[in-house]
Amino acid sequence: MFRFDVLRRNRNYRNLFWAKVGSGFGDWFNQVAISEVTLQWTHSAAAMGLVLLCRSLPVVLLGPFVSPWVDRFRKRPQLFLSDLLRAVFALLYALAVIWKAEWILYANSVLLGFSGLVFSPARQAAIPQVVAQEDWVNVGALESGASGVLQIVGAASGGLVAAFMGPTFAFVVNAASYLASAVAIARSRWEEPERGRWAVSYFTSLRQGFDEAAHNKVVRAIILIGISWGFAGGGYYVVIPLLGSQIYHMGALGIGLLYAVDGIGVLVGADLVRRFTREHHRRAILWYGWAYIGQAIFFALLTQSPWLAAGAAMLLLMRIASGVIIPLDTYLLQSNTKEGIRGRVFALHGSTYGGVMQLSYALSGLAFVSWGIPHTGILIGLISLVCGVSWLAQFGRRTA
Repeated sequence: MFRFDVLRRNRNYRNLFWAKVGSGFGDWFNQVAISEVTLQWTHSAAAMGLVLLCRSLPVVLLGPFVSPWVDRFRKRPQLFLSDLLRAVFALLYALAVIWKAEWILYANSVLLGFSGLVFSPARQAAIPQVVAQEDWVNVGALESGASGVLQIVGAASGGLVAAFMGPTFAFVVNAASYLASAVAIARSRWEEPERGRWAVSYFTSLRQGFDEAAHNKVVRAIILIGISWGFAGGGYYVVIPLLGSQIYHMGALGIGLLYAVDGIGVLVGADLVRRFTREHHRRAILWYGWAYIGQAIFFALLTQSPWLAAGAAMLLLMRIASGVIIPLDTYLLQSNTKEGIRGRVFALHGSTYGGVMQLSYALSGLAFVSWGIPHTGILIGLISLVCGVSWLAQFGRRTA
């Protein structure tokens, strides 16, 4: 299905890949467990959105400002330290359950978000250092597909563990997954450019990242689309627990099942990218826009059905479109930015997208309460539609 030869012949990328697998598997245990605990204690979509907001708040507030250090320092130590810190804070969720202290959910979500602040941009910036450019599309599809598999296995397993063994055990698995990621990073060895002392000041380096986002048309468009979808996309992560728990009345099992269907969709979408885009840069540009349009249609339909089978079918189709977007988003950024500034670009993209996504968690939680799931779902779908149409209007007739 996927081309795994890059894993066989590239030891350093193989370790980066297994680091993603290790931490990603545990993340889904965390997602299901924290969703179930929050809804059990509060019975509130707004509280669910607030917990997710706290977890991503550090990325929003600090992401752009740490980006010069992501490019400035070696990536491997950044990744290793981030994993160790995340393992500690993942374990602290267990105290919230043991002591039944709701405030720990919020405080520890902030700490977990802070500890993972540099992991994603540092890892994304490291991949072009260890992978040849002709493998970038395949690697993007492989990673997106792996995310889909992790979601299927992790969400389903997390749902079963949270339901039958309790959320505390799920949080322990999450911590162990970060330690497994740290081991994979520790086994990696690759050459990174030695930059010595700062060639430019911190503030100049910071400004260079913003300048790249402002003047690089493709980077600017992707960041603006990320911001636009981020304003609505948080609603997706709120509505899945709501559907599984309150509409389909299946509790943690329902949440886990829907996240598993989500993972299947991402996996299929990633395989479509691998099969039909490969080195076809033009095709990647067009698919990116049309996938946002498909995502819009099926998300709106997902939120209209009170039946599990119909909802799961719409979720599957919606996430196939998302599975196309995810690897192409990374590929288009990697191929349109140069070495030495990628960390700042990815950090800026992640922080702006993550920032508005966190705001969206809170706003969409309130919207679901005030307007209901069907009406809010249509609004979110319209925003995704605007993202796809705007991309195609800019790049549909020319090469990005």
